[in-house]
Amino acid sequence: MSTITAATALAGPPGAPKTWAALGPLTARSLRSCLRTPSLLLSPLLTSAFFMIIYEGQLSSVTAATTPGGRYIDVVLPLCLLTTAFTGGATAGQLLVSDIGSGYHARLWLTPVSRWALITAPVLAGAVVLTVQAAALTGLGLLLGLNPVSGAPALLALIGATVLLGTGFLLLAAAVGLHTGNSSAVGSVTLVFFPLSFFTATFVPRDQLGGWMAHAADINPLTPPLEAMRALLTSPWNEQDLLPGTLVALVILVVGAAAAHLALTRRTRTGV
Repeated sequence: MSTITAATALAGPPGAPKTWAALGPLTARSLRSCLRTPSLLLSPLLTSAFFMIIYEGQLSSVTAATTPGGRYIDVVLPLCLLTTAFTGGATAGQLLVSDIGSGYHARLWLTPVSRWALITAPVLAGAVVLTVQAAALTGLGLLLGLNPVSGAPALLALIGATVLLGTGFLLLAAAVGLHTGNSSAVGSVTLVFFPLSFFTATFVPRDQLGGWMAHAADINPLTPPLEAMRALLTSPWNEQDLLPGTLVALVILVVGAAAAHLALTRRTRTGV
């Protein structure tokens, strides 16, 4: 199939409705699917909330002296939001796998709807779910003593950073789900990044690490976004260096978008 033909197929048949017209109902359906599948909505949230309470309760008394402001929640909340970003990022892939397995995706493929809408809808639904999860965890952090230096705007920026990072993982999971149609393969996206979260400044600020762990944190791609999220809570706006973390999040987003494009192109060419 030529490049022009493939591009036409991705955009949908001639006379297809505008992508945005179909995107709303498809996204709403994906959100309803999340509500009917509590594991997609609650599992990442409850897991992160559990570990945040345990870490804060057990480690705050021994690490308070080494943390900015003496509040350990400033260290542990960004970590839990980071893990929520890539565990919750599997949502889009699982929604696609479910639709492919039920045959719903194949039926949609026969309709005059832009192919991009079929993958964008679950990603948008996943971003909405991730926003709710990040807001809930941040609220729990406030109950545990969170008091950001820059006030409420820093909390909004923290939630936004989580969603930005998580959208890249949503796209990666969607690409895997579309390519394989297998839920276990989608789960592998989380398995790739979860171990990395323990080879960075997981439980202490970056400057407290030493030896080989300090070198591991230096090359770990999750270190810059984690430090940026912590800086949002512990530093005034004029002292924050958010650029490295933002660049990493954008790289993951671009890689995820490219992977989704390749998976969608392949499925368009080979059929459902």
